[in-house]
Amino acid sequence: MSLPHPDFELYDNVGRTSEQIAARREDRPTADDLHRWAAHDAREFSVALPADEAGQSITDWTHQLYRVRTAAELNTVTQAVLGDGRSGLAELYTFLETAAEWCEHNQEPGIAARYRQHAQQLSALGDQLAHLSEDHLASVYRRPNRPAPAQSASIPAAAPAAPAAPARRSSR
Repeated sequence: MSLPHPDFELYDNVGRTSEQIAARREDRPTADDLHRWAAHDAREFSVALPADEAGQSITDWTHQLYRVRTAAELNTVTQAVLGDGRSGLAELYTFLETAAEWCEHNQEPGIAARYRQHAQQLSALGDQLAHLSEDHLASVYRRPNRPAPAQSASIPAAAPAAPAAPARRSSR
C-alpha cells in the first residue's frame, strides 16, 4: 500500500512511540500524521477562524464557579453551560449534528452516524445533568430551616408552606 500524503516518512524504531512503530509495520500514518496533514491542507481556511480556542468560553464559565456562594448562583452558572437553549452543551450538540450533516452531504454516512450517535449521547447526558440540577435545587429549597429570601418591608410575610415530598421521576 502506498500512502497518499507526500510527507509520510517511514520511521526507524529509535526514539519512536509504539504507535509510530506499529504504523511503520502496517505502512499507515499515525494519528499525529493525519492531524498534521489536515492542518497543512486547511491552513488557508484556518486563517479566518476565531483566534480564541473553542473551549475558552467554557473556561470562563468554569472560573465563575469560584464566585458562586449559593445554590441559586450555582444553578445560574450551570444552566448557562449545561441547560437548554443557547447553553454550551446545546451548542455542542448543534455542532455535532451539523458535522453529521456535512458528512452525509459529502458521502460519508458511517462517520455521520457516529457524529449523530455522540450527539444523542450528549443529549442523554444533558437530561441527566438537568435532573441533577433539579435534585440539587429541590434539596436546597425544601429544607425546613432554609433562610428566607429577603422580602420587602411593605409586604407581610406569608406563613411558611409545608415541605413538599420529593418528586419521583421514572425515566432514570
